[in-house]
Parts: sequence; C-alpha cells; structure tokens
Amino acid sequence: FGTLMLIPIMLVVMYFLVIRPQRNEEKKRKDMITSLTKGDSVVTSSGIHGKVVEIREAEQQVVLSVSPNTNITFTTSSILSKKDS
Repeated sequence: FGTLMLIPIMLVVMYFLVIRPQRNEEKKRKDMITSLTKGDSVVTSSGIHGKVVEIREAEQQVVLSVSPNTNITFTTSSILSKKDS
C-alpha cells in the first residue's frame, strides 16, 4: 500500500516543481510579446538584439531594426525577452 501512495505523491511533487513553473514562465513570455510596442528593444532566441519597427499581428511577425537601414522580420515566437533601455 505504501508504494501505491508514493506514485501520486511523486506526481504532485513533479507538478509543483516542473510543470507549474514552466506554465508560469510561458504565460509571462506571452504577456511580454503581446505588450510589445514600436521602439521596444528586444532579444531574439538566436541572440539578435534590435528595436521593434513594426508589429504584424495577422502574420504573427515582428520587424526589428538591427542597424541603420537594416530591418529583419521575425516570428513573434522567436522574441525571447524585452531589454530595459
């Protein structure tokens, strides 16, 4: 009977240590992406730093200015974080 009780306890511990924090981090990231505005400095998952020039919500794309006269289009899911300016 003791081993049968161990399995549900392990599942509950795993939920609180692994699954729940991952969900919270993903929610924070989605909130950050939806709050992006023109002029925000961001970092992509590939390590590219740039400023938001345009947000195309229909295509789920963001256009970043990485240097003067150089703009790159990324999917919004590739935005990793917002930098403090």
